[in-house]
Amino acid sequence: MFEGFTDDAKKAMSLARHEALSLRHDHIGCEHLLLGLLRLPAGGAAEALHALGVDAGKVRAAVLAKAPPNATEPTMQQLPFTPTGKKALEGALVAAGGRLAVTRVGCALTIGSEHLLAGVATANGPGAKALLAAGSDVAAVARAAQAVAAGQRDRSTVRALLISNSTMHGGGYLQHCAAPIRDFLGAQRKVLFVPYALHDHAGYASKAKAAFAALGCEVTSAHEAADPAAAVDDAQAVFVGGGNTFRLLKALYDTGLLGAIRRRALQGMPYIGSSAGTNVATVSIRTTNDMPIVMPPSFHALDLVPFQINPHYLDPDPASKHMGETREERLRQFHEEHATPVLGLREGCMLRVEGPTATLLGTTDARLFRRAQAPSEHRPPCDLSFLLDPAFV
Repeated sequence: MFEGFTDDAKKAMSLARHEALSLRHDHIGCEHLLLGLLRLPAGGAAEALHALGVDAGKVRAAVLAKAPPNATEPTMQQLPFTPTGKKALEGALVAAGGRLAVTRVGCALTIGSEHLLAGVATANGPGAKALLAAGSDVAAVARAAQAVAAGQRDRSTVRALLISNSTMHGGGYLQHCAAPIRDFLGAQRKVLFVPYALHDHAGYASKAKAAFAALGCEVTSAHEAADPAAAVDDAQAVFVGGGNTFRLLKALYDTGLLGAIRRRALQGMPYIGSSAGTNVATVSIRTTNDMPIVMPPSFHALDLVPFQINPHYLDPDPASKHMGETREERLRQFHEEHATPVLGLREGCMLRVEGPTATLLGTTDARLFRRAQAPSEHRPPCDLSFLLDPAFV
């Protein structure tokens, strides 16, 4: 029945059935679909819910208030869909561009978790009522889900300083980019540091605090907060440090920081990233140089800019006898699978994004890679605003 569903949509359906059984319900309704969607750590539905700052705990409590557990186990093996459950599935089909009956899901359409979320939000059933009870705007949830499905995101207020590296040879931590950071932050002095790319959170935080204190900034570290995601709302800016990108992204998902930072950044909160922190600001971490020492729920990242970055971009050494892959070869392989442009930031290079404007800064050139095209060189300071156009491929 769910042949046309993506992996995350299939997982949501499986989780919905699990939720219904755990509540000893003899049916699957849109409320169970919503509970399943809330448990997805990644995917279109998770992205839409994170972008709106939906509190999964509050929504779950609202669902359980309207549909409490039954005292006895259901007697049937197959749980039928309720009328509003079917309506939610029909709404998902409509959101995906179809007009088919629920029993004909096995078609050419692709149904993602974002389409299921749009269906739940528009079904006018217990799921939508639970969202309302938890303080969510149901229409906004539907719009956010449909925007994700259409690949749309309003980045017009994003402010980001994306730095290739935190330390230059012969200099101290953040020394080479201290002036650009000071200028970028302006009057913002309360910075939240995200240390999760390195194992020693306390030591890393101490290093960041010292560097930002020299800039007149007060730094708190996310690892010190009882609720790291809530700490984002108390900050005036966020700095995500470098290290291992896979470990960093997994921690962003695990702590809820991915959605919290994305929401504030899309509202205009200054975002500073260095190395791994720059990687996670892009569409995905697929162009990181790091080893996958842990597995995040998804490679999908903050998506604050509609392109990829390769920090620490390294040119091949013509005198080297090393016969392994060069960085350029690896990025060419990326473009065999994806069309997204990749900006190679050499050490000493950084990109400043201010809404519709992107400016290359620093002391070294950047190298831009596009599918089926020769790479191009860009010398700072220069305007790279064309990269912010989602249509630029």
